[in-house]
Amino acid sequence: MSPEQINEQRYNEKSDIWSLGCIIYEMAALRPPFKAQNHLSLAIKIKTGKYDRIPSQYSEDLWQTIQWMLSLSQENRASVEDLV
Repeated sequence: MSPEQINEQRYNEKSDIWSLGCIIYEMAALRPPFKAQNHLSLAIKIKTGKYDRIPSQYSEDLWQTIQWMLSLSQENRASVEDLV
């Protein structure tokens, strides 16, 4: 769930970019970027936007792309066009 959905704000296709960023992160790190014991704790972790770096075997470009996709701000988050 993207930060804007947690905050009950308007969302758009950039929420899907957030979700894709989470999937790519999990594929690289073999764990989700945000993990918690319950939904409230998970929401709090997502809203902080803090997560560990992916393993160093992956390129800096991939890491920066994931960070761009997981930007807390929709305005700063990558768009589909940016990623293509």
